[in-house]
Amino acid sequence: MRIHFFEEFPHKRNLEKLRMVTWPAIVYIAAENLPNFYKIIKPYHQMRITFGYWPILKKEEGYWLSPFSKKKAIKRIILEIGKQHKIPLIMWDAELPLRHPWLFFRLDFFFTNRPHIKRFFKNYGPFIATSEYPLKSRVTGFFLRCLGVSFSPQKYGNKKIVMYYSSMHYGINSLLLKNIKKLHEQHGKNLMVGLGTIAHGILKWEPILYPDDLRKDLLQMKKLGIEEVVIFRLGGLNKEYVKVLKEFVDDK
Repeated sequence: MRIHFFEEFPHKRNLEKLRMVTWPAIVYIAAENLPNFYKIIKPYHQMRITFGYWPILKKEEGYWLSPFSKKKAIKRIILEIGKQHKIPLIMWDAELPLRHPWLFFRLDFFFTNRPHIKRFFKNYGPFIATSEYPLKSRVTGFFLRCLGVSFSPQKYGNKKIVMYYSSMHYGINSLLLKNIKKLHEQHGKNLMVGLGTIAHGILKWEPILYPDDLRKDLLQMKKLGIEEVVIFRLGGLNKEYVKVLKEFVDDK
């Protein structure tokens, strides 16, 4: 199994945890723009790590990436990436602006952003991994695609990272696992699964997943045939978590 990481807060203290990752891995680094992303990763280029660019918006712009985010913000991200001679790996955090529900009323944002985002995916899909909700049915799939927060690898060539954060979904984990099984049957190697959370994120209240529970989640993924997982997030690593991860990691 290949084991990767998100890092939402790439401060020095969190990035020092990279030294604990002794296997080849992708680490998706959150940054507001590409110059900042390249500045953050520059000291760590000699490691066995591939870095992915996780573009985030200012909170008032929507933070996550969806058609409901502010038009100027989405345009800025897309244009900046399009100007690069070498396109980096991109992690498109496709989530609805639930922390800023007023954005749902900005249909002018939605109808302007949605075609721009679809065009961006048509041009750069193979460079993109999308972080998405772990829902799978004809109704929910259609609904999320219409809202611009679900993207088909068959259509765009992207990979999906579905967020199975079992510490946050107590009571519906069995349902989500069934959804992940269906998604894996549909997308195969183009499906990755996000596991956690082993550290707090932007919400600040995320329940922490203990090492033994992380082991259970990894066993579930292995049982389902999932070949790649992404841990949220790097800054939560400690010796106990690393010991669990090394039981599953494919060090090649």
